[in-house]
Amino acid sequence: MAFSVQAGAALLPSDVLQPFPLRFHRDDLHVMAFFQGHPTYEAVEAMIRLGADGRHAIRAIMTRHDQSQIDHINDVELLASFQGTERECCRRDIDLQLESLGDARRARLQFRSSQDERVVLDLVTCGRPDPTRGGLVDPGKHSASSSLPLMWRGASTLAGSRTKVTIDDIEFVVPVRIRAGQFTAHEGYYSEHFSMAAIRAGTWSARLLKKPDHLRVGAEWVFRQGTSDTTYRVMALDAGLSIAKLDASGEMITAKAIGSRLALARIALAPETGAKDGLVLAFDGNGGFDLSIEGHQDVVSGRVAVVEESGRSLISLVPLVPVWATDRAVHVACSSEGGQLQVVTTIGPATDHIGA
Repeated sequence: MAFSVQAGAALLPSDVLQPFPLRFHRDDLHVMAFFQGHPTYEAVEAMIRLGADGRHAIRAIMTRHDQSQIDHINDVELLASFQGTERECCRRDIDLQLESLGDARRARLQFRSSQDERVVLDLVTCGRPDPTRGGLVDPGKHSASSSLPLMWRGASTLAGSRTKVTIDDIEFVVPVRIRAGQFTAHEGYYSEHFSMAAIRAGTWSARLLKKPDHLRVGAEWVFRQGTSDTTYRVMALDAGLSIAKLDASGEMITAKAIGSRLALARIALAPETGAKDGLVLAFDGNGGFDLSIEGHQDVVSGRVAVVEESGRSLISLVPLVPVWATDRAVHVACSSEGGQLQVVTTIGPATDHIGA
């Protein structure tokens, strides 16, 4: 069957409302160290949301030499948020100790890996976190075939010489990053106010239980995934449709109705009252898209294309900048039949019919 290609509009199949598996999370701390000499792993890191009662939500990540990763998560709700993605995840208890040592900061984490190895990251910084050392993080090749990540450091500093990584009580060398006179910094990072956004590979399906007969303020779509229902509601009609997802994500969609279908203009997550949106995916209507995080515009930008056939659309986001994102094109295949929706997201190089 012949495909038709549209550039510029993220035009969705009938009954599909928001197919992009957008994720956004704000953490208080991010700590990470690279190390040498282990046969399987090369880095350990953790994203930490502090709890006033001492029950912190932590995602500790082990990176293997082949750049694949596995998440160790101590929080049930955080673990559930990864359902439907291709991330390797497991539930683990994680012990965390934090200290201020004058200008330096110390974070010590201990947990059992997915292979029951005893992992300890004891990171002591060179100094206090500095906002001038914050900004966008280059993920390198980590999870290149399963994620387009946006990571933003509010303030950051490097690991000092007291930093240690041990696995099953064997210490592994954290290499030197900077040596200048008496100053030495190692290949590790301690960051405050760390925001993480991502589009991740995976599959999800849902049944459309309700859709509006007429687009008006208050009209609703209701989708069922498993035993859970998700509701979207039209909030305004002034400058196109403004549609809110009625859950804790704060997701807000701006779209234009074209017959029985929607053309997406903007999707925003995690708004803060009187402040910026956490994550924004925007389409300019002229073949371009951009991703913004915490008010920082066009952090990732590129081209969008829609390839269509009967009952199915393939929407591709092809990054052009920054360079590290160019091999992480997002391909979202969405279809609807009899009210049953399926969305399959893959991450990888741009396909031939879209170009690089």
